[in-house]
Amino acid sequence: MRFLISGLVAGSLVFGSAHPSAAMTDEQKAGLAAAAILGIAALAHHNKHYQGEYRPQGAQEKAMFEAGYRDGLHDVRFDTGYGSRAYSEGYAAGHKERENRLAHKQGHAQKVRVPSAAIAACRDEAVSSLGVRMRDVHIVNAGQEGSDNYYIELAAGHHHVVCGTSGNGQVFNLRDGRL
Repeated sequence: MRFLISGLVAGSLVFGSAHPSAAMTDEQKAGLAAAAILGIAALAHHNKHYQGEYRPQGAQEKAMFEAGYRDGLHDVRFDTGYGSRAYSEGYAAGHKERENRLAHKQGHAQKVRVPSAAIAACRDEAVSSLGVRMRDVHIVNAGQEGSDNYYIELAAGHHHVVCGTSGNGQVFNLRDGRL
């Protein structure tokens, strides 16, 4: 939140006088709004890293969580020197995200040959439903029922969804959960 407030203050200094009687042009207002939206998006992005009920309190704890998250995500050895719950929670969250990102290389989704149209349709649905970027959605598992129905498990962060689709990419089901 501190970053958002400082960004708004900086934006007001850049885009116009901080004096209330000074009028802002439409371009300045648009620039300030864009800076605010980017700040909120950055805050929301990091909230998706937290697992369960855990939320770090204060700037120091958030920094420890992010350090652990980066270490877990990049498969760096757990650093026992930190010795805090925030680092441990971050490390576990980062490690889980790494598993999701690398699941396609482990062979779980390769047991079933899913048509590319089905994969694309399910990814699009998951991106839209979860409100994340395409690159943040990963195929974790897949299954086939009958000759033309496929179920694909996708993950974005710690959120898993199962998408049901036909071979030609018509999605008939999207639900939270795992296969």
